[in-house]
Amino acid sequence: MRHIAMASPYVAILAGLHWLGSAWVTILLYHAGLLLYMLCTRTNHRGRRLLAGWNTRAGAAVSVLCAGSGPLLVLLWPAIARENSRLASSLISLGLDGASWWLFVVYYVGVHPIIEEVFWRGVQSSGRRGISIADIAFAGYHALVLPFFVRGLWVLVVSVILMLVAWFWRRLATRYDGLAIPIASHAIAGLSTMAATGVLIDG
Repeated sequence: MRHIAMASPYVAILAGLHWLGSAWVTILLYHAGLLLYMLCTRTNHRGRRLLAGWNTRAGAAVSVLCAGSGPLLVLLWPAIARENSRLASSLISLGLDGASWWLFVVYYVGVHPIIEEVFWRGVQSSGRRGISIADIAFAGYHALVLPFFVRGLWVLVVSVILMLVAWFWRRLATRYDGLAIPIASHAIAGLSTMAATGVLIDG
């Protein structure tokens, strides 16, 4: 059951993005799968750890690091973007334009990090010090999304980075016995990335 739940984002992306071409259908299917699993297995009690585990020094350091994801994206974009591909056109083709785009940004920054962290770093937490199956699965599903925007080699590079980030967030959740730092820094990373996307679209 646990491994089926970890496969849910892959199913959501294949159905939502690759088949239906909708970012909204994709993210809602993905979240519905995670929430259904947590409700059916009675693991939603881990949500009590949402506000636990905050450490000001560590939280600030990790948040600043995650905030750099947006500027780094803007800096690297000319080298990593798919050839003959316009970001704005790619987003519009996925149903992200106008009000839909701004609503997606709010949802992606405000809701998405909470659901993901409760599942990947809460429900799927383990005492393993090294890379876990959950870390690999978390990074792996992004490899189905990235080809819409970046070149082949960079899909692998970014996926490896995300695997390390997943491991780091999991270790933080374990060390401080809570999800506060992963959720906050994840939200900041999302906000930074969305802001960078806005800059690239306008540019």
